[in-house]
Amino acid sequence: METRKRPLFFGTVAAMMLRIALCLGLCLAASIAPVATSVAHAQRAETTQSIIQRGQSEYDDLRFQEALQTFSAALVRAGNTPADLARIYRYLALTYLALDRREEAEGAYRSLLGLAPDTMPGSDMSPRFREFFTQVRTRWEADGRPGLPPPAPVNIAHRSPPQAEREQEVTLTATLEDRDQRVATLVLAYRQGTSAVFQRLDMTRDADGSFSATIPASAVSPPLVEYYFEAIDAGGLPVAGRGDVAAPLRIAVPAPGGDITSEPGFWIAIGGGALVLIGGAIALGVVLSNQAPPNGTLVFTIND
Repeated sequence: METRKRPLFFGTVAAMMLRIALCLGLCLAASIAPVATSVAHAQRAETTQSIIQRGQSEYDDLRFQEALQTFSAALVRAGNTPADLARIYRYLALTYLALDRREEAEGAYRSLLGLAPDTMPGSDMSPRFREFFTQVRTRWEADGRPGLPPPAPVNIAHRSPPQAEREQEVTLTATLEDRDQRVATLVLAYRQGTSAVFQRLDMTRDADGSFSATIPASAVSPPLVEYYFEAIDAGGLPVAGRGDVAAPLRIAVPAPGGDITSEPGFWIAIGGGALVLIGGAIALGVVLSNQAPPNGTLVFTIND
């Protein structure tokens, strides 16, 4: 009697289990792909030096509101050197004074003097600016030339929504970790798309201690909304941020009647296979190596 060998599906049991584990891993990757894409966009961050240079260009072009946003973003970046901070505070002082916000201008210039006590108003300033900063220096010296005490860090916690419906308001919430009670105001800055000037809203403190603000429906249109948070102290200076003007957070806004397959990241090529997201389910087809039979295709469907 002829003995026929029983065919092994996908080779050994161990090999099959490995393929199943691979497929499940790819399914998980599909579920987090949009988040990963959003994070990658948000992390295309500029260096502090390039942000400062951009702010200088905006200041020189008399675009003071944009310069203020840019220097504020630079100020709360991690890793600033004392020289970076001195440069940022100088331009913040100039920008605030150009906007006739004299209290904030004095606060920024005092912060500069705390870092660089020998700073004097330069000849490149207008007589009005030189007079103002000379008076600030006189008051600072009368106060005993105070420096900057090392402040406790301020942290902003927030969970970004993955997407929003077009022409519908979007309410965002955030919480603060502010041990020294440095924050006077938490601001939400937002814009439609990627090129408009950010609009700013003071957030409302809710009963549970969190903060909330609503992006108006008029700003919620395809393809996305960009936003960030900025914590402001009593002197009008930023002390912390979540996102910033150079690397904002993003909310996708699908086009009307849009097909999810038209969204970036819908098709993801993985080696010899394809990954497909369909409605509320993920279908994964992986064409295995030539060791598998011709019809050796494994399909997983994960429903909501």
